[in-house]
Amino acid sequence: MQKFILDAMMGRLARWLRILGYDTLYNNSYEDWKIIKIAQNEKRIIVTRDRGLCARALKIGIECFLALPADSVIITLAKLSLKYDIDLSVNLDASRCSVCNGILRKVEKNKWLCTSCNKEYWKGKHWSTIPEILIKAQKEREKMYEQYKHPRTRSREGEDSSQISKKSDREEIKTIK
Repeated sequence: MQKFILDAMMGRLARWLRILGYDTLYNNSYEDWKIIKIAQNEKRIIVTRDRGLCARALKIGIECFLALPADSVIITLAKLSLKYDIDLSVNLDASRCSVCNGILRKVEKNKWLCTSCNKEYWKGKHWSTIPEILIKAQKEREKMYEQYKHPRTRSREGEDSSQISKKSDREEIKTIK
């Protein structure tokens, strides 16, 4: 299973990856050099919106995913899912602490405890929003998959997607592949 490290701009995404069960380091005080060093030593994928950080990582052979600043968490999850085959469903036996990335231990039928920071988790009212967000991400993933599976389809009114000329669109496609 992939392991990730996210920079200071990606806190919400870090929580979602942890909920999905992915070992995800995030600390908003990490400087770029530290992110690169940790990614290199622990074989982690860097996820960032910082083009410079991503370029430096790629230059020395570290996997990096460049998230677009305009993309929501839902869109970014969908893109990550396509690129790294991330399962967009919650497995409570694999979920990690959304705060510290610790491993969760089941303590009651619908209650879990983080083995690192002792934060308690339970199925409360907020629980219904988790599948809603993940279903939206799955739908976006399916749309993206179809778009890139059939590149000659029209993606915008009057534009043949095989002739995309805007730099940001080309970079977005490169990131997804």
